[in-house]
Amino acid sequence: MCVLPEHMQSMIKLTQKKYKTKKMKTNSITTEKEYRNTCFAMDFIIAKGNELGDMELLQEIDKNEYLRLSTIIRQWEKQHYPHPIPVNPLIAQIQERMVELNLKQRDTANLLGIDEARMSEILRGKKSIGMKLAKSIRKNLQIDANIILDFA
Repeated sequence: MCVLPEHMQSMIKLTQKKYKTKKMKTNSITTEKEYRNTCFAMDFIIAKGNELGDMELLQEIDKNEYLRLSTIIRQWEKQHYPHPIPVNPLIAQIQERMVELNLKQRDTANLLGIDEARMSEILRGKKSIGMKLAKSIRKNLQIDANIILDFA
């Protein structure tokens, strides 16, 4: 067994007290407080594994609890802390060129020969880019044709 620094040992003892008195038996999290307590219990199991030198050295009951807690934490986070929607690389390139050329959305729309509303919809991913606009983007914003073809 490895020897932990004093502050880690005291943290584990505090965690152990709380974990043993508030061991969770539910299969879902319904409040932010339950989420924090579940994370706290998960941290305790991780600290236990670190103290042993490897998570594989944990007892089977702790391994199962770790898997259960990680599943319900993942479910809570997926619902309450969703990942941002990935940005289309072509839209990202257009926005980068707008910054580099110091263009506002209105200026970019004029440069590309479209109205501001259409430009806004394109930047939000609501409207597709036709061939005429694709050519204008390549010519006026100097964006690689392969990116335009792949992501328009």
